[in-house]
Amino acid sequence: MRTVAFHWSGGKDSALALTALLADDGVVVDRLVTTVHAGGASTVHDIPVDLLQAQADSIGLPLQTVAIPGPGLDGYVDAMDAAAVGMRREGVDAFAFGDLSSSGVLDHKRAQFEPLGIEVLEPLWGLTSHECAERFLASRIRAVTVVVDAAVLGPESLGVPLDHDFFAGLPDGADPCGELGEFHSFVHDGPLLRTPVDFVLDAPHRVEQEIRTTDGMRTYAYWLATPHSRR
Repeated sequence: MRTVAFHWSGGKDSALALTALLADDGVVVDRLVTTVHAGGASTVHDIPVDLLQAQADSIGLPLQTVAIPGPGLDGYVDAMDAAAVGMRREGVDAFAFGDLSSSGVLDHKRAQFEPLGIEVLEPLWGLTSHECAERFLASRIRAVTVVVDAAVLGPESLGVPLDHDFFAGLPDGADPCGELGEFHSFVHDGPLLRTPVDFVLDAPHRVEQEIRTTDGMRTYAYWLATPHSRR
């Protein structure tokens, strides 16, 4: 029996992977873990912490946030390594993620966490993006788009339910699950959640972000519609 900390983004792939873990008799999911910036929103998806907490409360798991000091993911390795050491002391022996094999991140995550005594689990590994999209549609998980790559989709694609029409309408060449960053989503209802998460979206706004990649610093432009709690 492995005690797992699940790395929660708040989006569709996280919800699919967590659903699979919760049905696995060989693991106990101990908590959700999300990296956040100093401003109080998640990295990449820009979801405010109070909504992440609302998701966690509805799922029925505690939420642990890990602050990342720099822009983008600068400082991620040091911050997450320190958090991993603390979680290992608390009895966590595995981290789980919602990545697909097309992301190519498994070896990197193993290299980071296995020396710390943390096994890496990837419940969706081996699924193609098309298979993952089909599994999502069959899951009855409800989510909307909150971030889109401005080079692929326009602001009219924000706040759109992830349904058959959305996936069918993606431009040619776009990954069906957004694995190349085409879109990110916010899960607000479905079998995983005991009660729906009540939220509203900001008006769309465009941002540019410099992200360090293996090819050096690159600038990416996104359209965002940040979700906020109605309460």
